[in-house]
Amino acid sequence: MIFLGAGASKIFGIKTLQEMSKDLTEIMEKKGYSDIVGKITKGLERFGIPPDFEAIYVIVEGLTNILQTVKKSGSFTAYVCRDLKELEPQQDLKDLLKVFRSFIYEECKLKRDFIEKICPVYDKLFEILKDSGKKETRWLPKHGANALELTTFPVGIDDTIVTTNYDMIIESYHRIKRQQYADGFGEVEGDPNIKRLDLTTYSSIRQRWLIKLHGSIYEYTDGKSVFKATEDPEKFEIPVEIEEKMMVFPTNEKPILRAPYYGFYDVFRTQKWAKLIAIGYSFRDDPVNIAILENLEKVEHSILIVVNPNAEKVIQNLGASALPKFDDRIIPVQGKFGDEEVFQNLMEALKVESKKRYEERKLERLKGATLY
Repeated sequence: MIFLGAGASKIFGIKTLQEMSKDLTEIMEKKGYSDIVGKITKGLERFGIPPDFEAIYVIVEGLTNILQTVKKSGSFTAYVCRDLKELEPQQDLKDLLKVFRSFIYEECKLKRDFIEKICPVYDKLFEILKDSGKKETRWLPKHGANALELTTFPVGIDDTIVTTNYDMIIESYHRIKRQQYADGFGEVEGDPNIKRLDLTTYSSIRQRWLIKLHGSIYEYTDGKSVFKATEDPEKFEIPVEIEEKMMVFPTNEKPILRAPYYGFYDVFRTQKWAKLIAIGYSFRDDPVNIAILENLEKVEHSILIVVNPNAEKVIQNLGASALPKFDDRIIPVQGKFGDEEVFQNLMEALKVESKKRYEERKLERLKGATLY
């Protein structure tokens, strides 16, 4: 299984949410919200929480409906906020949220200069994974995403792609290569430009799966159903305002445990992978981390391969209590996705069953190279 985080898209000119934080505060200041920026920053720093994009967004979104936010946050938040006399929503911030969403939409668009770089990178990745010959058993949804039964049909590591990214990089690759995949959306009769949410599309045994846990910039809702445009929605006469109804919510409390996202999360966490290649993922999402750790616990000899410029550092985000138990089954491949050396090390990681053996093979290869 492949797991793509923001770092996997960075090489194609897409900023991470953390990199957008500075832009976000500048937008707020230009819109006359400098006082709110200051209060948010001060409040977060008081509890050691970095004032990044997600933290700022969740606060602004919460201020638009304080009462509902308190209820969602639970009993402790309600107790802490017991003396609040003013729970009226700050309606003016709703316009700011529209600006935020429009900003995300524009930033997550694939830049023209990077289009030609997609295929060489992913061609190489899929070639390496296919050549490894590694297989795993696919859990196949039947009659809905929550009713799953085990099939004995083997699939390759590259046949299941999971991502938390909002951008459309991986879809663009498949469109360029004219490769079909199931993404949890089915065709809409009479309209080839859009697809409607339909998790039964994951009933395909042989087809590659794409599971987007946090939605994408091409997803939107009309209030009743969730849709996904096949290309940039702005190209079509789709009755939706991007800045209002796009299905992207970059908040600390990711909607991954609520519909429609939970259906995708359920398909992901039910797959019993043998090897998970996490590329550019920082392990900042608790539900995702829990699913990964559960698999390491339940699937004997399963291996997590972490491809990241700061691989050793981001692995620590899995939690100090879990790491000692799985340390030898988590292999850090240090470096930037797309670099030849990273691909070479990934090939080595796919051949071994432990971090210790991976380090030994790297050392053997390094010694062999110095002899010539």
